[in-house]
Amino acid sequence: MAVTTTTIVLLLTGSNGLAGPARRAAQPAPRFVREAQQTLRHLGYQPGPADGVMGPRTKTALVQYQRAERIQVTGRLDAETMARLDIHERVLSPRAAGG
Repeated sequence: MAVTTTTIVLLLTGSNGLAGPARRAAQPAPRFVREAQQTLRHLGYQPGPADGVMGPRTKTALVQYQRAERIQVTGRLDAETMARLDIHERVLSPRAAGG
């Protein structure tokens, strides 16, 4: 489990996993944002284009989804929201990797 968690942290930050002093919270990698946008759209939300950018429409859609699911409303693609949207499974599954 520790290896999986470390891998996910590295993928989410898109770097070595270390946040610099000016960074508040790690931004998810674009492929995770893109998958969330596609999933939110499929669920009836309006996250804007599936471009991998965490823009205002994506944040609004995340807030709406989080409220509907009764999870902490952050407007971010946080761990709880990613788990509920099944993003890790969708992005990291062999099928998603083309295998």
